[in-house]
Order: sequence, then structure tokens, then C-alpha cells
Amino acid sequence: MLNRWEDIVEVPLPLPFALKEIKAYLFMGGNGVTIVDTGLNIEQDFTVWESVMKELGITWKDVEKIVLTHYHPDHYGLAGRIQQLAGGIPVYISQVDFQQAQLFWDRDSKMAQDLASAFRRHGLDESVVKQIPKHLASFIPWIEPHPTPTFLRAGSKIQLGDRTYKVIHTPGHADGHLSFYDPEREWLIGGDFLLPRITPNISMWPNCDKNPLQSYLKTLEKMASLPVKRVFSSHGPIFENYQERIEQIRHHHESRLKHMQDFVETAGRVSATEVCDHIFGKDLSIHNIRFALSETLAHLEYLRNNQQIEVESAGKRYFYVPFRQ
Repeated sequence: MLNRWEDIVEVPLPLPFALKEIKAYLFMGGNGVTIVDTGLNIEQDFTVWESVMKELGITWKDVEKIVLTHYHPDHYGLAGRIQQLAGGIPVYISQVDFQQAQLFWDRDSKMAQDLASAFRRHGLDESVVKQIPKHLASFIPWIEPHPTPTFLRAGSKIQLGDRTYKVIHTPGHADGHLSFYDPEREWLIGGDFLLPRITPNISMWPNCDKNPLQSYLKTLEKMASLPVKRVFSSHGPIFENYQERIEQIRHHHESRLKHMQDFVETAGRVSATEVCDHIFGKDLSIHNIRFALSETLAHLEYLRNNQQIEVESAGKRYFYVPFRQ
């Protein structure tokens, strides 16, 4: 039995990594169906979609468009395949995030080499660094074919089902992340902007936002004034304690920043990898190391930009040190 809130149907899709599941959504309308986020291009997710459509009595021909909150594979992966099956329907995404999908997942991209080089400079052991290119390449089959995009701009409006939503830029987790707001019901389609049980990963990647944690904290500040009664998030249950959750996540990042600053000041000189090991531990998969170290860098760079710590180089390595007045 599918969970349904008025015109919105929740579609849980399995993931073959730590998150285990993503929630996509179907918006039922008189002129067709809108899909928001798609899951991965894996047969388990495609089978779920076909089962859901059979239960609802609809086919791919009834899908009028796909809307993507951001470019991460669990949101973006099936968009191109569904677009083709549904006869070339529009796939809406921010221009920034479509460009980043190419940056990360185009077969000619240099992101794997750039990321490996960055992690090496920040102290990651070479035995782990060597795993990065193969690890990133493993995602490519899960997102191909890429969709042909139609770009969405923040501040514009879009029809999801029979209702009109405001498009809101909510960066931090992804540079071009979009959320969608129904002002009449005060419902927010939040993607990974705000999650009920875990904190969205805020990572610093090569050739992307150089201070993503600052961007995310500004997003939280901006969004805090929005009246929201219900949040449809991508991971975890639909929830209603919107303002409380914003404050919890703000507090989480304040605590983590203080913890990292204290560690740097006590140690005197540490690599980002040493900070990452201190915060997240050492027994991590390559998938989790990639996110843990990138999130550590996002926090350290926030502190550096705020003149709370400094970075210095020694040969080809970077180290964080206490701020010198």
C-alpha cells in the first residue's frame, strides 16, 4: 500500500549504499503525472516504478514531466531512461546542477583525478586515494543515459500535478539544489535540503562551491522565515517540525565547528584527514571516506574563511593550524 498525501504519492526506492533508500514523489494531476526525483538507473528501482504505476493504474505515457531537486545519482539517475520511455518529456533541473552532473559523471570528466589529488594533498593515505577513480566511475552506469534538460530558475514557478509551486534555491548540499513550495498548503518539497533524522551531507568538492557550509547556513537562515507545515524530504519520513529541525541542524554544525577548531588548536598542526579520523573514525568504506573527508574540508574551510584557523603548506601537503593574530 502506497503512502499518499492528497495528490502526492510517496515512492520509496532502494539504494545499494549506506542511505539504503530514497523517497521520490509522484504528483497526480488532471493533465498527467509529475515525478520529482527518480532513484538510480538500476533494475531494483525501475521495477519499483513499474509496480507503483501498475498499482495507480497509470503508464509512462501518463508522465508529463520529471523535476529534479539536484544532480546526485540517487535523485538524477533514472531521469534519462524515464525521459526516453515517456516520449521525450521535459526534465527540469537547475543549470548549475546539470553542469555538475557532467562534471562528476561525464565519462571524459577529470573530477576523479582532481578529487584524488585534493585528498592526497590533505593527507589521505595513497592506498585509499588510488581507489577514488574506480569508485567514482562505478556510479556512471547508474545515471546513464543523461537526460536532455530544461533549466529551472529560482524564483520562478512550476506546476506539480495540478498545483503551482514556487522554485527556491537551497544550496549547500548541492550548489544548484532546488526546493519547491506550495504557499497555499505551506508544504515544502525539500529534497536533501532538510532531513528529519540525519543531517544533509555538506561537502567541499574540486571546482564547486569553495565554502559550501557557509552557503548552507545562509540557506537555513533564509528558509527559517518560510511558513512550512509539512516537509516532503528525500530520506526519512515526511515531517512537520520544520523550525525545530532547522535549529537542530544549525546547532549540529555549530557544535561540529567548535569541536574541529578545538582539535586543531590542541594538536597545533593537523591534516584534514587527521581531523576526519578524529570526527568520523577510521573504519570507513571508500564511499563513506569520500563524504566524510569532503564534509570535514567544508567545515575546516568555513573556519579558515572566518579566520578561526589557518592553512599552511609543506611540500605538496596542506595542514590546518591555529589562527595567528
